[in-house]
Amino acid sequence: MSTPTPEALLLPLGQYFGTFYPKVGDSERYQRVRLGPDVWDLDDQRFALWALAHSTADLQDEEPWSLASVRQAAAVHVPGVDVEPLLDGLLTEGLLAEVTPDTSAAADFAQRHRLGSRMVGLGNSADEPWLWSIGFFERPIVKVTHTVYNLWESGRSGESLWDVCESLAADERDSGGTEPELTEPELLLTALLRALHPLLLASVVYLEPQS
Repeated sequence: MSTPTPEALLLPLGQYFGTFYPKVGDSERYQRVRLGPDVWDLDDQRFALWALAHSTADLQDEEPWSLASVRQAAAVHVPGVDVEPLLDGLLTEGLLAEVTPDTSAAADFAQRHRLGSRMVGLGNSADEPWLWSIGFFERPIVKVTHTVYNLWESGRSGESLWDVCESLAADERDSGGTEPELTEPELLLTALLRALHPLLLASVVYLEPQS
C-alpha cells in the first residue's frame, strides 16, 4: 500500500509594512509587503488573499492550511471575487509558495528561505513546562513545543531554515540525543512547517527569501 502524499501547505512570503495612502485626502490606498529588497504595494483584494494565506483564527490543530483552504476562506472574506487569477499572480510573484512537508522540495525551499522572528521569548512555566511562550513581556501570544521554540529563536541568526535545522540537529546529537525527531534536520523541518501557520497568523514570524 502506498503512503499518501502530504497536502501542500500554502505559505505567505514577505513582511507586512502597513497601509500606504499615496495622496492627501484620497481614499486610494495600498498595503505594503516587503519581500527581500523590494516592497510590493497590494490592493485590498490581493492583500486579503496574502493575509488569508497566514490562516484564520478558526484553524484547527494539525489541520493543513492549503490553497484549497484559502479559496474556501476567500468565499467568506472577499465574496464575489474571482480569486484564481489573483492567487496565480501572487504565486508567480513569489508572495505565496506551496510547500509539501516530508519532500525534497521542502528541503529545497528551506535552503532558499529564512524565518524572521518577532516578539520576545518568554520561556515555559511551572504549570505547563512542556509549552513555551512567545509574545510580549507578561503577555504571551502563542505557546509552542520546545522544539518549535528553539527553531523560532534560531531564526534570528539570519541563516536559512535548512541551516537552522541542521545546526539544531547537530547540537542535539552532540549532547547525546538520539530521538530522530530532534536529531534529523528533515524531521525538524517538517515539525516547523506543520506548526508554522499559527505563528504566521499571530505575526510571531514571517518568511522571506534568503539573501
